[in-house]
Amino acid sequence: MIPAGTAATPSARSMLLFGSLWSLRHYPTTSREWSWRRKLAAMRAEGFDGVFAPAHPALHDRGPLRYWAATSLGVAAEVAPAFAAAKELGALTVNVQLGDYDSPLAEMVKLASRVRAVARDFDLPFTIETHRDTCTETPEATFALIQGYRRKTGEALPLCLDHSHFAVIRHLKPDTFWERLREPAELLADCTRFHLRPFNGHHCQIPVLSATGRRTPEYRDWQNYAAALFHHLRTEPSADPVFVVPELGHDNPAYGLSCFGDTWHDVQTLTRDLRRLWRSSS
Repeated sequence: MIPAGTAATPSARSMLLFGSLWSLRHYPTTSREWSWRRKLAAMRAEGFDGVFAPAHPALHDRGPLRYWAATSLGVAAEVAPAFAAAKELGALTVNVQLGDYDSPLAEMVKLASRVRAVARDFDLPFTIETHRDTCTETPEATFALIQGYRRKTGEALPLCLDHSHFAVIRHLKPDTFWERLREPAELLADCTRFHLRPFNGHHCQIPVLSATGRRTPEYRDWQNYAAALFHHLRTEPSADPVFVVPELGHDNPAYGLSCFGDTWHDVQTLTRDLRRLWRSSS
């Protein structure tokens, strides 16, 4: 699905795919969990450009995979250690889940400004992720943070968009995913970091494959949203690469239901589909 009113010529900008180690947490079961070595080998075998995960010493052995660091920050004292750990592992960038759902806005603007200062000290770009149970849980809260950050720093707040949480909050219908999630426009403006977890209006994670190995109807609906997002990104004037996490979680926290299929198989299918959708948006 291509959004109306966007006839610009698609750009040649690139997309980098980062596998999430959350997809392999306690996989295939807690008692038979794969080793770090096997997980990282699986990421390489799938052809990911990089890996997305919190800092861990095992990531030193990731081989040619790039590293996108993940962290959660609630107070200023946590910021520098988190960036130091990411830097030591050779991270390209740091993704931050900021505060809690009830954190006061003024405190979060101050904390985001602290993240900005530390990121510059370590020469590491950062993004603030839109995520449940953080200060960016809703579009309105995220927009308020953006405005407060701009007033304090004079700059745009770098975001990593995960639209799944917004979709659930709004209980969106499939045919309105892109129409509703592309607003407010300031959230999407110049955004180059995305967590793409298949969702619908009631579940922030849905199965990609059915028990018979076919793509589920709900996932096919979600693909229309992903295609529209990619078309938007390819028609922007920017040539900056887009970083994407095909994010399906396996356990801890468990976003899936007991009736869902194999997480890693879903990730593999999702990854192939995202590559195809990106190519077809050019």
